[in-house]
Amino acid sequence: MRAVIIANGQEPDAEPGRSEVRPGDWIVAADGGAVRALAWGLEPDLVIGDMDSLPPAVRARLEAQGCRFLRHPRRKDETDLELALRHVVEQGAREVVILGAWGGRLDHALANVLLLSLPILAGVRVRFVTGAEEAALVRGGETLRLAGRPGDLVSLLPLGGDAQGVTTEGLAWALRDERLRFGFSRGVSNEMTAPTAHVTVGAGFLLVVHQRG
Repeated sequence: MRAVIIANGQEPDAEPGRSEVRPGDWIVAADGGAVRALAWGLEPDLVIGDMDSLPPAVRARLEAQGCRFLRHPRRKDETDLELALRHVVEQGAREVVILGAWGGRLDHALANVLLLSLPILAGVRVRFVTGAEEAALVRGGETLRLAGRPGDLVSLLPLGGDAQGVTTEGLAWALRDERLRFGFSRGVSNEMTAPTAHVTVGAGFLLVVHQRG
């Protein structure tokens, strides 16, 4: 199952919201992300969160359309996006696209990135998509395939510690079983040299950010 989660960020560009959604996708809004979904012409199947940023008029409209709601208390340990992400994976989603995760508060944006390292996401393909950029996490033992064009920027950022055994194909500055150290900027602004590229990680976590030209 493929799920699309729409977060409550401040994305100015509506195009990713339309182009990333396929027929049959399960569309889930994280609380106020429902407002953004409607602005993009999308109808959520489910809204999840504490509903503190969902206007009553929007909720009434969604209820009339048959949308389901999964409400959580305001005093909780997880953000609405984490709740949505955990829920879709627990329901069987093996691929998740997250829209609207950037903009607004810096702490939320950073927390959103760190969600990719949740143990429950092991074996699940999760991507953040915004404008011409997308981000995904590669775990030890995994290979990520990128599709784009020569000249696209690709940045490789270790998360939570060093990334070991990093090997790349199709990038201008190739890596062969190398270590990228956590907190260092070595992996920023590599470039694709072909329509496809591959990034393999032996151990650790590596955030891959792909910016299309």
